[in-house]
Amino acid sequence: MSSDAVASQCPVNPARFDQHRATVEDAYAAYGELRASCPVAHSDAHGGYVLLSRYKDVRKAAIDWQTFSSAKGTGLPQDRTRPPLPALEMDPPEHGAWRKLYVDALAPAALRAMEPLVAEIADGLIDGFAADGSCDLVRQYCEPLPILGISRAIGLTGKEPERIRTLALNLTETAPDPAAHQQAIGRLGEFILSELHDRRTTPRDDYLTTIARAQVDGRPMSDYEASVFMIGFLVAGHETTASAMTGLFSHVLGRPDLQRRLLEDDRALDAAIEEAVRLTSPFHGFSRTATRDVEVAGTVIPEGEVVRLSWASANRDADVFADPDRFDIDRPANTHLGFGIGRHVCAGAPFARIEMRIALRRLLTRLPDIAPVQSAPKWHFAGGMMTIPESFEVRFSPPT
Repeated sequence: MSSDAVASQCPVNPARFDQHRATVEDAYAAYGELRASCPVAHSDAHGGYVLLSRYKDVRKAAIDWQTFSSAKGTGLPQDRTRPPLPALEMDPPEHGAWRKLYVDALAPAALRAMEPLVAEIADGLIDGFAADGSCDLVRQYCEPLPILGISRAIGLTGKEPERIRTLALNLTETAPDPAAHQQAIGRLGEFILSELHDRRTTPRDDYLTTIARAQVDGRPMSDYEASVFMIGFLVAGHETTASAMTGLFSHVLGRPDLQRRLLEDDRALDAAIEEAVRLTSPFHGFSRTATRDVEVAGTVIPEGEVVRLSWASANRDADVFADPDRFDIDRPANTHLGFGIGRHVCAGAPFARIEMRIALRRLLTRLPDIAPVQSAPKWHFAGGMMTIPESFEVRFSPPT
């Protein structure tokens, strides 16, 4: 069956839900329409792709890596001129060796050891704006905290975390301009390689040394593989957590009763974090490639078709989440897909949860009357895939 056949069963104006041109609000409105009338939608944009919008279809496809492969790329449009991104754009068995390198860095014992450091970083950032009575919570707290935390976690000290922060911000800011974005990737890659080369010469007891010496399938990593691997590690650990953290604050700040509850009740705080990730999905979705003809919701997707799995749409499916557009930490079950699911579920999710938990509690403890100035954060929809916060103004009483 051809892509034209898919399109004819469900004709959709590509511009209506082309995520590379839409705003975040446009995208969510389109998702709702698609779930109701066109759960397997076809777009001619970016070489053509199918978008799955319903929870049950997205979840089933994400788990079935044999049918919906990551190996030909996860972005839109797919770039098949470059090697696959380690782990993210690989299927088993190749995927396992690369993913293990992520998982080992984020083992439970290592995460517990990071908690005091995350609290120290949070307090240091709050110290920088507490006396002002107001701040842009994105630029002064939600954005720097994750990149400083992940940088320290991999072994960067001194001025190097700030250097990584500058490079990572440049990567985000250049996303709309492909040429500038590629240059930003190159600068970050050069910095990472310099750190890895330094550790090959002078090993240390840190994660960068582990990567500098790592072997995959019995061979050393190439410079390209090591730099791309670490870029993925840093960007995924920075932008997505900053986005999720901003979403959490946007739903909690200015609600004194809820704030008190989250300070006093660990389970309520954990539920608030999951609900924020559900409602404000940092990644809207990833692409897969169909390895065979497969039927989804009564439509046959042909072998070779690019298939977009929309986490963000699935997370607002009313068949799974009652009143899905409402922030509700008392949902009886919150099986959201904000961190993905299956073989490619986010390895950094446990660290992101720790950072969000500590960041919220330190902020509410230090600045108890903090409240938003604007009704909601300002968001940028980067590459039709990432929800990146731009600003969120808040005010508070300076500590005496």
